[in-house]
Amino acid sequence: MPKTIKETLDSAPNTATILQNAPLYWAHIHPTHKEELLTTHILLVNYYFKELVTAHGLEKVIDNLILDIVKDWESSAIAGDFLKQLFVHIIVFHDFGKINEAFQVKRMKNKHFSPNQETVMDPPHGHSLLGTFIYLCYHFNQIKELEIPQQTRENLSYCTLQLGISILRHHSSILPDTAPDDPYSYRQIQNIFTSLTKYPDQYMMQINEYQLKKDLDEILLKWKPTATKVGSGNPFKLFALVKLNFSLLTASDYLATHEYMNSSQGGKEAATTAFGVFDKRGRLSEIIKDFRQFEYNAKTFSSGSDLPFVFPEEKSNDNLKRLRQQMAQEVLSTLKAHWGKRLFYLEAPTGGGKTNLSVITVTTLLEKNLELNKVFYVFPFTTLITQTHQFLKKSMGLEEGEIIAIHSKAEFQSGSQQNEKEGFYGDEYKDYINNLFALYPLTLLSHVSFFDILKTNRKESNYLLHRLANSIVIIDEIQSYTPDIWDKMLYFISQYATYFNIRFVLMSATLPKISSLSVGLETQPDFVDLLPNARKYITNPNFADRVRFNFELLNKVTTLPALAAAVIEKSELYIQQKGSVKTIIEFIFKNSAAEFLREINTMQHPFDKILILSGTVLEPRRREIINFIKRSANTKSNILLITTQVVEAGVDIDMDLGFKNTSLLDSDEQLAGRVNRNAMKGCCEVYLFNVDNAGLLYNSDIRYRQTKEKINHDTYQRILKEKGFRYLYEEVLEFIDESNNHGYIDDLDAYKFSLSHLHFIKANEKFKIIDQQNISVFVPLKIPISIEGEETGIEEAIFSSGELSFLKQFEVYPDNNMMDGAAVWGVYELLVQQKKKQKNFDISILQNFKILQSILSKYTFSLIYHANQHKNMLKQFGDEKLGYIYLTHWDDERTEGKIYEYVHGLNSKAFSDVNFI
Repeated sequence: MPKTIKETLDSAPNTATILQNAPLYWAHIHPTHKEELLTTHILLVNYYFKELVTAHGLEKVIDNLILDIVKDWESSAIAGDFLKQLFVHIIVFHDFGKINEAFQVKRMKNKHFSPNQETVMDPPHGHSLLGTFIYLCYHFNQIKELEIPQQTRENLSYCTLQLGISILRHHSSILPDTAPDDPYSYRQIQNIFTSLTKYPDQYMMQINEYQLKKDLDEILLKWKPTATKVGSGNPFKLFALVKLNFSLLTASDYLATHEYMNSSQGGKEAATTAFGVFDKRGRLSEIIKDFRQFEYNAKTFSSGSDLPFVFPEEKSNDNLKRLRQQMAQEVLSTLKAHWGKRLFYLEAPTGGGKTNLSVITVTTLLEKNLELNKVFYVFPFTTLITQTHQFLKKSMGLEEGEIIAIHSKAEFQSGSQQNEKEGFYGDEYKDYINNLFALYPLTLLSHVSFFDILKTNRKESNYLLHRLANSIVIIDEIQSYTPDIWDKMLYFISQYATYFNIRFVLMSATLPKISSLSVGLETQPDFVDLLPNARKYITNPNFADRVRFNFELLNKVTTLPALAAAVIEKSELYIQQKGSVKTIIEFIFKNSAAEFLREINTMQHPFDKILILSGTVLEPRRREIINFIKRSANTKSNILLITTQVVEAGVDIDMDLGFKNTSLLDSDEQLAGRVNRNAMKGCCEVYLFNVDNAGLLYNSDIRYRQTKEKINHDTYQRILKEKGFRYLYEEVLEFIDESNNHGYIDDLDAYKFSLSHLHFIKANEKFKIIDQQNISVFVPLKIPISIEGEETGIEEAIFSSGELSFLKQFEVYPDNNMMDGAAVWGVYELLVQQKKKQKNFDISILQNFKILQSILSKYTFSLIYHANQHKNMLKQFGDEKLGYIYLTHWDDERTEGKIYEYVHGLNSKAFSDVNFI
């Protein structure tokens, strides 16, 4: 095994002893207290690096990656030890370049120095390039002294260059591609190196300029064949090692700089001491105990796995509870036999308590595997993040500092009490760091954010990569991901599970078993089914007969008037049988939903309330609609909810009747999940129809194409009736495998080639969770600061007290319970101006943007970019500024009604020939 991190750090070059005139060099300056010495900063970065490695159990992760990289090299033991040193020395050497006189003069205002006009650097006052140069010089000299074969020497030299990119780019926003023909490659800066050869002397390093140039030429000449050799077999290893190195360097550097900049002279107030892990077994035991006593879990855990597995066919509330408890016990039983495994499926029926089953899995794995110390929940929709966040806090008894939800609409989270003197969110410095690095043991985030961490070349997302080690990751609603990326998802999930010791749980009610893909792995991923009897539950009448799909409208209803008549007829029939009805109808496009609303309002209908929910309805209004439906659950109100597919995004409502335009089979099933959600009403029906052309939106989706080409009408109906989605997924997975076998330009092999040659930009761009361009539209209307909650008489805050306090500092106040969007936008413009004028690092400005982000989201909706729509909106109704379309004329009535209304959203009549989703 290579030397430990501690051993390597202890033997690393120390600037205090090897740097001539070390006390004269500064790393940072502060407006109110003494400058920070370079030696002090480097030691502090080393300290945080060591703390992060310890907190997240990274020593073994780093060793496993390194040992697998060198395992087929000659002299692998020597090579492994040296590669570990290269990894650690990136941290140590990262700021060695701050001895640049121009940096000391221009950036540090250090009067001990004057600029060296002979030095060629871009920028002249920079330090990253010089730091990279010194790192290369030191380690190239060491490589020459190793008694190893030539090919191993070339491999180590190549790794030295690739790891060196972390130093070169540690103040940049991205990791670049590192091929020799890349604009950031070392060949382009080779001539600059000749002007830097005097600097290593100051670190007591002897450099032969001619030999250095020769070494670089040789490495660059053999770049591609060496890259192929080093990345052969499994390209993930070096890719992950460099990304992990970049994550640890930038995180350690940020934490160390933050501590100096935000502590008093000689103080440690801003020191980061808690790293967002379950590191106290006593507290973790309390959390597990609280969860196991939560509601019906107490009965589940008290009876263990003694309850015989039965599948009662008779529909009843008691049998439904019995099946839910039985599923929980089956999960427990499976985990008992497989708790050491790393990949799991959780396929469970809608209404089966899937979230509760996932927490049973989480708490059991945390209890059994002592090295696991954090949890990530990953969702495709913010609504699911919000709902699960509330459930986890309640069921596990979590405190504020133990859980965080990260998404665009989430409020900035503070771990301390608000205090007018100290700031709107208490200790603003620690709060900002905690949010930036997600220093919470349980994190909920979007699927885009999570997979960005795995593959991104962007620094801020990559900050969190080191946190994933020794964690549990629950990925919900996996069927919502486009099949185009299933092979890349499986590849990354299996690799990160192996090398980072991550437990992945993929779950859904319509779960695609992506592990059957042939992705060219050395071994096929071994997933454990947490519910081996999943099909018996899914097809059990207590779940399967919750909703029945009805196909009678598919061929005979093709117009909106006919559809409106059918909705009224079926709803009136339900009212006759049950006394009242709550009906939901889903369209693919908002235009159709709006036209349907106009159509049904011209007819005699039984509905007391007709509501519309689309992607252009603002979040406060969406919450009003959901709360209204929930409050009406125990009343005799007749409600019609007209919606687009946003309602599939985990919206927690319980309707009686459903109508849906066919699209994807998964999508049809998702809408059914909003009907008879609690399985307490007998069998309810969902009627499918065809009014919108689904191909306009889904023709590029493999599932849609395979359904059209391979699945006939009878099979389509059988899949929905029997929940047999495997018939569709088998066709989709076979298509993906065939595509990968034909050597297409975008197949998995091409993607793995990008990984093996460390083409970080390509690796990021070729794996997109959402491959579409969106535009954000800001509507400067007035919205309520609070609304009526799920229960009558209970208010629900739209603006938190912290957000109101924040706006108050800018003299923005609510008026008659309403907050003016134009005034909020004014705060945004002011902060942008402040940031432009900012000369020094000011964490308060960054925090202000984080706080304002959730406030802006209350006035914002997104649209898929459409050139005509974008042009029309800008030309007539808005301005493009600061990353948004600002809807200046939202209340214009040049068309039928206002351009935008709080209750109905965007008026599609104003935009010809454009379908809104």
